[in-house]
Amino acid sequence: MVVSMRVLMCFVGWMACATFLADSAAASPLPLASVGGTIAKSVVKFFGKEGAEESTEYLARSGTKELLERVASTASREGGDEAVDRVAKLVAANGPEALAALDNVPSLLPILRSLDELPQGDVKRALAKLAAGESGRELAETVGRYGTIALRSELKHPGVGVVLVRSLGDEGAELAAKLSDDQAIAVARHADELASLSPTQRQGVLALLYSDSKRMIEFMGRFVSANPGKSLFTAATTTVILAEPERILGGDEIVYDADGNPIVVSKSGLVGRSLDVGGSVAEHVSERYVRPLVFAVAGFVGLFVALYAVMKLWHTHRREQLKTNQWSGESSTRD
Repeated sequence: MVVSMRVLMCFVGWMACATFLADSAAASPLPLASVGGTIAKSVVKFFGKEGAEESTEYLARSGTKELLERVASTASREGGDEAVDRVAKLVAANGPEALAALDNVPSLLPILRSLDELPQGDVKRALAKLAAGESGRELAETVGRYGTIALRSELKHPGVGVVLVRSLGDEGAELAAKLSDDQAIAVARHADELASLSPTQRQGVLALLYSDSKRMIEFMGRFVSANPGKSLFTAATTTVILAEPERILGGDEIVYDADGNPIVVSKSGLVGRSLDVGGSVAEHVSERYVRPLVFAVAGFVGLFVALYAVMKLWHTHRREQLKTNQWSGESSTRD
C-alpha cells in the first residue's frame, strides 16, 4: 500500500510537470517552453520520488510558472543551452531556492561562474544570501564586479564581507580572509573613510591592517572611544598614523590640539597620558591666551607703579616747596 501511494504521488508530480510544459507550450514559443520544461524537470528531480507531493505543490503554486519562465529566459538569452543546463543542475542539487536566487540577480552568468567555484557545501548558503531581496541584489552586483571573492568574503563574515569588498575591492577581500568576525566588523565601520583616502594613504593603512591586524584594530577602538563623533581616517589623521606607525602600534594615541590638529601623545599610563595631553593643550593655551594676558597685566601694573611714583614725587616736591615758602616768610618777618 505504501509503495502504491509513493508511485501514485510520483505519477502526480510528473503530471504536474507535464501540465506546466503544456501550459508553457501553449503560451510561449517552443524554445522557451523547452528550456522552462528542463528547469521544471530539475525541480521534480530535486524532490525525487519521496517528495512527489512537495514538487507537485511547488509547481502548482501561484507565480511559479512566471518564475521558471523568467529564469529560463534569462539563462537562454545570456548563455544559451549551456546556461540553461547549468541552471537546471543547480536547481536539481539545491532546490527551488536556487530559482529565487537566480531570479534576484541583475546578471546570471557571473553568478553561475562564482557558484561553480565555491565548495558544494557553501553553495546553498550563497544562494540563500543572493535570494535575500535588496541585499541579495547588492551582493550579486558586487560579485559581478569582483567575482567569487565577494561571495567567499560574505560567507565568511555575513553582512560585513560584502561591505569590505564593495568599498576596498580585492584588498578588502584579502582583509576579509585574514580577519576574525569582530575585526572585520571594526574595519567595516571605517570602510567608506578608507575608500575616500588617496591611493597612497589607503595602501599604507591597509598594509598596517594586514601586517599587524590586532594592534592596529586595538588602536582604532581606542581612538573611537576617546574621540566620539570624529572620523578616524581623514587625510590629516592618516598622515600622522603613517608618519608614526611604531608609536601608534605600540600604544601611543592621537589627540587633537587647541587648533584641532591631530597629534600623537605618549601613553605612559592614564595619569601620564592626561599630563601629556594637558601639557600640549596648556602650551597652546599659554601661547594664545595666557601670555598676552600676562603682558597686559604687567603693562597695567607698570603703568600703575609709574603713576604712583610720579604722584609720590609730585607730593614730595609740593611739600618741600611749601616748607621753602614757609621759611622764606619767616625770614622776611624777622627782617
